[in-house]
Amino acid sequence: MKKVSIIVTSYNNTIISKHMTQACLANITAYTDPSLYELILIDPVSKPHWDPSDYDNYHVIKIDKCLKPNPDPGYASCINLGAKEAEGEYLVFVQNDAFVERGWLEGLLKYFEGGYDLVWPDQTPRRYEDIQRIDKLDWFEEEALHGWRDEGIFAITREAWDKVGGYKDGFTLLAQAEFLKRLQGIKFVDICKVRFTHLMAGSNVQLQLDNPKEYDKRMRKDAKILNG
Repeated sequence: MKKVSIIVTSYNNTIISKHMTQACLANITAYTDPSLYELILIDPVSKPHWDPSDYDNYHVIKIDKCLKPNPDPGYASCINLGAKEAEGEYLVFVQNDAFVERGWLEGLLKYFEGGYDLVWPDQTPRRYEDIQRIDKLDWFEEEALHGWRDEGIFAITREAWDKVGGYKDGFTLLAQAEFLKRLQGIKFVDICKVRFTHLMAGSNVQLQLDNPKEYDKRMRKDAKILNG
């Protein structure tokens, strides 16, 4: 059994988003010890559509499983599908507009070893001077335990994921906001010593541009369910 299952969700409705997924997967491959993880790609059938081989034109990207639900069940359901297929004791969810750096996974694992159930790495722009200072911090110093959270990447133990019950099927834009409401008894932390680049809303920007009414409709639907 792999220690970690990295689950990437992909919505490749344009050539730009397809290339964004390629870059996301390439960074994981380049900056992650392959012995530590399996990579599960969730690629709902869309138009235009690409095979898994189209992500790996140079035959270097590590993809262990490529799942193609058809019809597209929606973002939250894709997350749950990836978790169901995962074999690891730790689950790391990565959106296709998130780009990791060297040592990222080993850093996240330190916090699981330190007793945390759920970890959000840092994803805000940082000045060079701030990075130099943060890199000198102990992993569990107070300042190190305060980062900037979003949904681009998060890591959770399998036990905690099952306890919370995963994402709620049917949610899209506010899936993690609903998930956060159910974290009772889960020890979680936002950290700044593990960082990545996130193109905030990169996965949804095409929908916002092409069909803003549909984007607003999904946001209102999620908000209504979230607020009861």
